[in-house]
Amino acid sequence: MATVKVAGLSASGRRDLTAIFSRGRRVATVAEAADALCVEPERAARRLAALASSGWVRRVRRGLYLAVPVDAADPHSWSEDPWYLADLVWHPCYITGWSAANHWALTDQVFRSTVVATAARVRRVEQDLAGNAFLVHHVDEKRFSGGLVSEWRHERRVLVADPARTVAEILDQPGLGGGIRHVAEILDTYLIDGEHSTLLDALTRLGNGTAFKRLGYLIEALGIDAPDILAECERWLTSGFPLLDPALPATGPRSSTWGIVANIGVDS
Repeated sequence: MATVKVAGLSASGRRDLTAIFSRGRRVATVAEAADALCVEPERAARRLAALASSGWVRRVRRGLYLAVPVDAADPHSWSEDPWYLADLVWHPCYITGWSAANHWALTDQVFRSTVVATAARVRRVEQDLAGNAFLVHHVDEKRFSGGLVSEWRHERRVLVADPARTVAEILDQPGLGGGIRHVAEILDTYLIDGEHSTLLDALTRLGNGTAFKRLGYLIEALGIDAPDILAECERWLTSGFPLLDPALPATGPRSSTWGIVANIGVDS
C-alpha cells in the first residue's frame, strides 16, 4: 500500500513527530528521539535528518532539533522566536543592545540579528540558529543581577535588559546599539520619560568611565537639559582619550571637557 501524504508529511513521519515531540515538547535531542522511537541513536539521528530535509523539524545545532508546527503553511519558511532559541542554546543569557531597545520602543529600527549576552562559552560573535541571526558576546555571571526583566517565550522565561540597563550597555559598547549615532537616538528617546537616576545606577554597576564620558558628551551634543547627569559624568572622568565610536577610525577632534575623541559627528 502506498504511503499516504498529509500536508507534505507521510503517515509514518507524522507518527514519528508525534512520538518525538509528545506532550507539547518543542525541542528534542538525538538521545531523546531514540528513546521515543525505541531505536538506536544512529537510527534516530538519521530519522531526524530526514525530517529536517523535508522541513518538518529544524536543526538548531548539532544533536538538537526543533519541531515545526504540523499546521505550518510552509514548513520551509517557518521560523521560531529568536529569543526562545537564544535562551535554549546560550542559557544563562539575556537580550540586550538594539534588540532590547526595539523591545522597549526606544527605537523603531529593526536589525536582522538578535543581540545576546551570555555567561556560556562563545566561539563566534556572529552565529545563526535555525535561520535566525545572532550577535553573541560573553559576560561574567556577576552581570546577571540588577536591571534584568523576565519575558515568557513559550515555556521559557527569557531575560532582557530593562530600558536603563539597555542604554547603559550600548554606551559601554556602542556596537551593540548599532553605532554611536543610533545610540544617541536611543538615549534621546529614553530621556524623554526614563529616570535619570536609574540610568546612572545602571552605568555605575558597569563601572566603566568611558561609558560615562560618552554619556556626558552625547548629553551636551544633543542639547539635553540634564545637569544631574552631567554632574555624575564629571565625577567619573578618567585619564585617556577613548573613541566616541570604537568601530570607526581614530580620527577627529578631542573633547577636553569629556576626554574623548569625537571620531564621528552627532547631530542634535
